[in-house]
Amino acid sequence: MTVRTAAVRGEVSKREAECQKHQPKAGDVLNDREATAVSLAERIALDPHTVTDDFFSELKSVFSEDEIVEMVFACGIFNWGNKFNITMNMDSDSDSDYADDLPYRQEAIS
Repeated sequence: MTVRTAAVRGEVSKREAECQKHQPKAGDVLNDREATAVSLAERIALDPHTVTDDFFSELKSVFSEDEIVEMVFACGIFNWGNKFNITMNMDSDSDSDYADDLPYRQEAIS
């Protein structure tokens, strides 16, 4: 993950690092809502079957139903976009400020 604006890099770098942990917990860096939202995003991306009734109850303890629907929708759209970009080996233009010639791992199905 990369902060795209240098002006806020120092403010968000600790939070960004915390979000990269597997199923982060609330604490000094993330609050309950943030940690639960990151957990939802990770569950949807890795295996949506892990969004169990118990986890949904946890979501409802910190988010409204409208907020949950918006997060699930956003995760679905971003996951769709990521899968599309990976499948199509999308890359930045060479004259872009972003890295180009991105490596894409390829694996055979056995």
